[in-house]
Amino acid sequence: MSKAKKTLLRVKTESINLGVSVYRDFINLAHHNGIYKEIDFSKYGYLEYVLFAECLNLFENLGYDQLTEIIDEIEDTFSKIVT
Repeated sequence: MSKAKKTLLRVKTESINLGVSVYRDFINLAHHNGIYKEIDFSKYGYLEYVLFAECLNLFENLGYDQLTEIIDEIEDTFSKIVT
């Protein structure tokens, strides 16, 4: 499993456990699906900013297409678990 995928899975898990929207906010920003939602940073604390920064940092070594593929893999895996 790639470092990027591990990072996103960890952020997704942390977001669920903390009851915050860091993972979803990043997905809405990085994975263009035609819908843009403004991020409400007023609900973020230090940990949420760090998690969001880790996600943004993935663009340093990966392009949009690569990151989108990883996001799609994660979303597909979770949608199969839920259904």
